[in-house]
Amino acid sequence: MSMLAAGCVSQQLEETVGRIDVMEAELNTSPPPPPKPGKTLGPEALLETAEKRGRDFLQARISRARAVLELDETKSGRYPRISAEARSVSTYTGHGDDSAETVSNIVLGVNWDVSRALLRLDQNEVKIAGELIPVQYQIAQRNATRGLIDVYDEYTALDFKRHDVSLEKQALQCDVDGTEVEVALGNASESELDALNEQIDAAEREVLAVSRALNSKRNELLGLVGLSEGGYDVSAGRSPQEALSAYSSVGVDDADVCFDRSGQKRLENLLVEAAGAQLDRAKQSRLTKLTTSIPSFMTQTGGFNLQFLVSYVLPLVDQGDALRITQTARLALLETILTARDNRRSFMSTFDDLQVSLASAESDLAAARTARAKAESTVQNAGPTDRCTANVDLLKAQHAVKRAEYKIEVLRGKLRLLCAPLSEKTIDTAGLAANAK
Repeated sequence: MSMLAAGCVSQQLEETVGRIDVMEAELNTSPPPPPKPGKTLGPEALLETAEKRGRDFLQARISRARAVLELDETKSGRYPRISAEARSVSTYTGHGDDSAETVSNIVLGVNWDVSRALLRLDQNEVKIAGELIPVQYQIAQRNATRGLIDVYDEYTALDFKRHDVSLEKQALQCDVDGTEVEVALGNASESELDALNEQIDAAEREVLAVSRALNSKRNELLGLVGLSEGGYDVSAGRSPQEALSAYSSVGVDDADVCFDRSGQKRLENLLVEAAGAQLDRAKQSRLTKLTTSIPSFMTQTGGFNLQFLVSYVLPLVDQGDALRITQTARLALLETILTARDNRRSFMSTFDDLQVSLASAESDLAAARTARAKAESTVQNAGPTDRCTANVDLLKAQHAVKRAEYKIEVLRGKLRLLCAPLSEKTIDTAGLAANAK
């Protein structure tokens, strides 16, 4: 039965082959056509495309497939390996030109690490690996989503800057119009007017520079989601939360609660358990090595010959090997614990930074709304000479409110992504079923 099982393909392996086929097909498929004129790509459409074609998302899927292949290889190592070898042996006899006798034979062999198959010393490691793979994959997906939001935020920041420079240019134009009147009245000099015109020219150059940077950032964003440059318009300033509907909205103010609910806690525990299981196996297997070999010879002259060999090796001479194996595993466990602690501290710091930034953004929004209300009142009471400047100030105040509202949405989206629990499937059930057999 073990020999028959060794030649079968596991369900895990079949599923992984299918996933690799899908990834290859997606990479070879042309990007979807650009949207119709007037329509733009927002965060939801960008994330939907990135999950299929995006670089970071594909890398997460590749890592998952590689991990499953390595796990399947570990499991298949418990079964015997059947080999066939064709041999041709020539013997010199020393009689004339036909002095070489050639005998051909076929060697059929079965190699089997019996200790691994019967003792199952790696059983706990395999079980933990089956639980770890889907957790790592979901964490990688979240990191890819977070990276996409970051680049979209950078793109929006450049778009806000472009608007800021344009509004400054409008304000300068108001000053130019007022100064021209003052020059005509003899209340201002021509040099003052020339200086203002130079400022407008500088603002125009800045607008062009920011626009070029905005186009470059858009191309970077399109490349990140797997789309070609050009032809795709991306709308800036939209809430990233519209793309995060798949993640549960968990409103928490405590970093410990956030950490416990997120996949990071589960990941930390599994990594420590995996290192501990590796140490346990090292302790148990350092003195055990049992192998089986069943070579079968079929020759032209000798017929069929079956041999059964079992060897048990107990390393009595060099006990340093056993000690080194165990201590290496102990060091791996210590390093894993240290890394887990660092990751936890980093997680807590990220959570606190987001909370502080969110509180600051809410204060900025309140101040921006107050400034907008004042600007609206100023416009209503402004005279003819001040109306241009008052209108520009109102546009600036409205723009500041929009910027603050967008920043709050981004921070809330990042907190949502950070604290959202894993999906229900956190265990590789196919792997556990195969391991239980």
